[in-house]
Amino acid sequence: MSHVSPEQLLPHRAPFLFVDTICTLGDGAVHATWTIRGDEDYLRGHFPDDAIIPGVLIGEALAQAAGIALTSLPGEGTGPRRPGFLAHINLRFHAPARPPCQIELTAKVSGGMGSLHQFDVTAHSQSERLASGVLVLAVPPTAPAAN
Repeated sequence: MSHVSPEQLLPHRAPFLFVDTICTLGDGAVHATWTIRGDEDYLRGHFPDDAIIPGVLIGEALAQAAGIALTSLPGEGTGPRRPGFLAHINLRFHAPARPPCQIELTAKVSGGMGSLHQFDVTAHSQSERLASGVLVLAVPPTAPAAN
């Protein structure tokens, strides 16, 4: 696979783009990373004496990874799409993530119907499972080209 940046596949931009590197991408699956330095603004108030990366942001990073995985499905294209995040289904948090760290994100299509796509997702840091579960994204139909 040639090098593809998250910005080429997602509509998100800093400071709300959490996927920094796409390691592998294909067949509805992605392995990507999110690097947290420890000086991010959201960490100043999230337990300042013992910073923890908010679980909601780990969930968002997993949803972004799923959006990237979606682009590798036939017929989904490769440009930035705006899939709608519908649901966490049984997303569980197993351990806290503390900065600085690099979070490994995986998302793989596990089902779908029409515009709905289901993904099995996991987040790890240094081989420790941080979160796992199922996410559902909806992709609105593309508008027909104007003549």
